[in-house]
Amino acid sequence: MNVAVAHKGSRPRILFVGMQSSPHVARWIEMIADRGWDLHLFPVNAVAPSDSLCGVTLHRPQLAGPRPEDRLERPPPSFARARAPGLRVEPFPVTLSDVGGIEALRAGRVPLGGSGRTAPLMQGPSSLEALIQELRPDVVHSLEFQHAGYLVLQAKLRAREPFPLWIATNWGSDIFHFGHDLAHRAEITRLLAAADFYSCECHRDILLARDFGYAGPVLPVLPNTGGFDLDHVAALSSGVPPSARRCIMVKGYQHFAGRAMTTLDALVSLGNQLRDYEIILYSVGHEPLERAQQLIADGTLNIRIVGSASHDEMLRSFASSRLYVGTSVSDAISTSVLEAMAMGAFPIQTNTSCCEEWFDDGVGGFLTTPHDVGLIRQRILTALEDDGLVDEAARVNAETVRKRLDRAKLAPRVAAFYEPVLRAARKRSGCEPPVLLKI
Repeated sequence: MNVAVAHKGSRPRILFVGMQSSPHVARWIEMIADRGWDLHLFPVNAVAPSDSLCGVTLHRPQLAGPRPEDRLERPPPSFARARAPGLRVEPFPVTLSDVGGIEALRAGRVPLGGSGRTAPLMQGPSSLEALIQELRPDVVHSLEFQHAGYLVLQAKLRAREPFPLWIATNWGSDIFHFGHDLAHRAEITRLLAAADFYSCECHRDILLARDFGYAGPVLPVLPNTGGFDLDHVAALSSGVPPSARRCIMVKGYQHFAGRAMTTLDALVSLGNQLRDYEIILYSVGHEPLERAQQLIADGTLNIRIVGSASHDEMLRSFASSRLYVGTSVSDAISTSVLEAMAMGAFPIQTNTSCCEEWFDDGVGGFLTTPHDVGLIRQRILTALEDDGLVDEAARVNAETVRKRLDRAKLAPRVAAFYEPVLRAARKRSGCEPPVLLKI
């Protein structure tokens, strides 16, 4: 039985705090946008929202001073113009006292604890607290730790009234990577002590949260980016078996976690075997971009560099690829792994993610390590030479996707995800318990 939560005389009100430009945020919210709930989003900066964000009211903090010189400059035009279907953007008036006075406003940013993370003052904890006092949501749900979660923590520490129940959702590297930094470790510990509910997309991260002292309830483990519309995926599929494809998808991140340069080293060592292949390099960092341009100029590899692309365009690229390679020192499930599995590309991903929770090494894909160029090279070579391996992996992964990533099946599970939180919120407020309605 699919269920939704309904309150007598009111709808559940959820305030999300997250990166409004992130398609991951948009896809999560989309899965409950048709439930009739009252959904709101506090942005972590003034960047334009994702084109796919819908079913939610986005609150844009705006200074409401009595004098023209006290008013904030106009928001970036891209933010003001952005209007996805089903998205409401509402200015939220913030007073000088809310942000600590004109001098604080001129300073521009506010620290989020002792980790070194900061937030724009207009999207800082004082503005968030003011919005919470006005909206009085049943639940505050932060989507990611270092920007959204730290922000909610500071708002809760400043709160002058009882704070709503708080779900803290862990994204990719929030604990697995940042937990090794002493300053972040202290902030993560404080966050988990203050949160009422915890959620994540890896069973690995439940154990890490417990190690950090979290003792509260853990919500069901679900992919943070939502699932796939499998009919749409089928429509984007090339229909070509992986063994007949002649493209390789490569994630181009080179930053605190990404190690695209290691992947490129492995590919260069396979130059002769890759003469008939096109390397599709996407999400490209500065250093990998320069390296790729040099390799193109030298004729070493046939590389196509992808700049901005729609999600459908990326899925089509996966559907034309024999394999996908992602190398990083930290990640959660990795959305790219799920996209590769959905489109039949053989995933080769570092074991610093939790992809082993989605496929068996050597069956649905390969696990590697982030610094072993030789191992990555060997895994790529095997996937290039073994047609049976990649075709069978596509079959196995398609079944996993059908069982675990079908959006039609995930959406009711996401709705049920909130039920214990909403029950607790109503119980705490002394209201009647929610009624479960069939959908």
